[in-house]
Amino acid sequence: MKTKSRRDSIRKRKNIEEKYSWDRLSDSDDERKSHKIRALIATVIVVSLFSLYMTKLYQVQVSNHEYYSVKSDSNRIKIRPVQATRGIIYDRKGSILADNISTFNLVVKKELIGDKKDFLDKLGKLVNLDKNMTESINSQYKNRRLKDITIIEDITLDDYSKIAVDQYILPVVELLSKSKRRYKSPEAMAHVMGYVGKVSDADIESSVVKIHEGMTEIGKLGVERFYQNILSGQPGFEKLETDARGEVIRVLEKREPIRGKDIVLTIDLDLQNFIYEIVKDKEGAVIVMNPNNGDILAFVSFPGYDINLFTKSISNKQYAALLNDKRKPLINRVTSGQYPPGSTLKPFIGMIALEQGIINENKFVNCDGAYELDNHKRPFRCWKKDGHGDADLSYALTQSCDVFFYRVAQLTGIDLISEHLYKYGFGQKTYIDLYGEKEGLIPDRAWKSKAKQEPWYPGETLNVGIGQGYFLATPMQLTLATASLATDGNTYTPHFLFGDKNNKTSEVSMYDYKNNKFSTEMKDIHHLDIVKKAMWRVVNDNGVGTASSLKKVKNIEFAGKTGTAQVYNLDKGKTGTKRLQDHALFISYAPFESPEIVVTVVVENGGGGSSTAAPIARDIIEYYMDKKLTSVSKYE
Repeated sequence: MKTKSRRDSIRKRKNIEEKYSWDRLSDSDDERKSHKIRALIATVIVVSLFSLYMTKLYQVQVSNHEYYSVKSDSNRIKIRPVQATRGIIYDRKGSILADNISTFNLVVKKELIGDKKDFLDKLGKLVNLDKNMTESINSQYKNRRLKDITIIEDITLDDYSKIAVDQYILPVVELLSKSKRRYKSPEAMAHVMGYVGKVSDADIESSVVKIHEGMTEIGKLGVERFYQNILSGQPGFEKLETDARGEVIRVLEKREPIRGKDIVLTIDLDLQNFIYEIVKDKEGAVIVMNPNNGDILAFVSFPGYDINLFTKSISNKQYAALLNDKRKPLINRVTSGQYPPGSTLKPFIGMIALEQGIINENKFVNCDGAYELDNHKRPFRCWKKDGHGDADLSYALTQSCDVFFYRVAQLTGIDLISEHLYKYGFGQKTYIDLYGEKEGLIPDRAWKSKAKQEPWYPGETLNVGIGQGYFLATPMQLTLATASLATDGNTYTPHFLFGDKNNKTSEVSMYDYKNNKFSTEMKDIHHLDIVKKAMWRVVNDNGVGTASSLKKVKNIEFAGKTGTAQVYNLDKGKTGTKRLQDHALFISYAPFESPEIVVTVVVENGGGGSSTAAPIARDIIEYYMDKKLTSVSKYE
């Protein structure tokens, strides 16, 4: 029994050992399989990472080598634009109107500012950082075109030396040489020249000017704007190697800028200054133009303003003073001022009536001081209360009889008047080489319906007949219209450009006069002679002509037409009453037999045309005739 029990015990133990032996063998196989799987996964991961690394390395070193090379260089190489010197502007006799001077600005490169608040805090320890300076820096910081921010303009070397003592506080600021625009006769020439200012977002979006990379300044108004693409030149650049702090180590490459072309204007600076001295205390416009080629000899909108204020950042206080000035010096009254032309429109109304057969030279209208219109509550009065008696066209123009032109306007009708005034240049731009020119207004039935949602009334036609009512014209339009009479319809587009100048040879490429000419149709030269002779009588028929009291200009006779445009204004004085303030106008050309100049004068609230505007024109004509030998261009 003991033996059997022993055998059973041995068998059980053996079975247990075999069982655990099998389990141990099974665990070992599983472990080997697990190691293989982990090894395989690790191999895949390593191979994948290596493949990715090699792919990226190939892209960097081979396929995208140029891109990463440039990106690497950009960390140490900077491109700094070098501004081109702006072209010089001359008058017709070679006098400089605008040139450039060297100055110094305290600047900082925009990319070196880092934290703007910290920069401003440190800057305040170097300079007197006021509100205007802070606003200017913030504005420049936002301007994506500007690479350098100007802190102080036109800084003297003495002032900079004081700053340099503490410059360790803010070592990124530096002194930079700059070319600055300078204008001769800045007030008299303000509305001709315009000025140069910093490039704005509106300039970038403009379709009329080219913005070169790195360009920071651009012509804003006047000929500076219109001829921007000629004057600006081509900027250059410097390729600079810099260290980690942005300091320049050396210049790797440099391309010199191409200086802008010089331009010559038709303006006679002496004549311009003479006129401005006469009128600078008034408000209005004066134009002197050669009717035989369209050359603008003088272009004076008064008052003017000092355009040299804009050659650096004008202060808010200075700019606000100009904006709020009651005399409105910023308005270019020659091309943007729109005035009722008053009686200066009568020669053109007369021409239309003659050409359309409404009247002839023998047509008489009786003037008893007023004109009655059917179904109208009040009479239309003449400026002369007692009337002019029987008047034909010549006498009516000489005496500026309102009643005669009331009747002519009624007979002609607004449809014919509005249609034919257009050919003299009214109601449209003259296309002088300035931006911002206004078109004036020739009112008619369609305009009245659209603008006022009202029908056209007969009394409004009478008002147009004497240059009043809704009718508006610019002084430049009056000048061009007068030129069409003076030259028998051989008209030229008004212009400032005489030519552009080669900076190396000093040769001037002349303005293309051949393509500048256009004709104003005159159906019958006899009609024109009637009107021109009447304009001669205005000045020379003693005791009859409205401007015949003017002192005569020696050796010549000239023709003209006075005008007084009535406008109602509220007098803001203590009484608070309304008073009538008249604009004084005068159109003229001289000499009468062979016209060389057309002179137009508009004086706002100046009173009568014969007492205010005509004497100014007379003095201008006399000055021109005395000086005309010296007014010939040196380039002709």
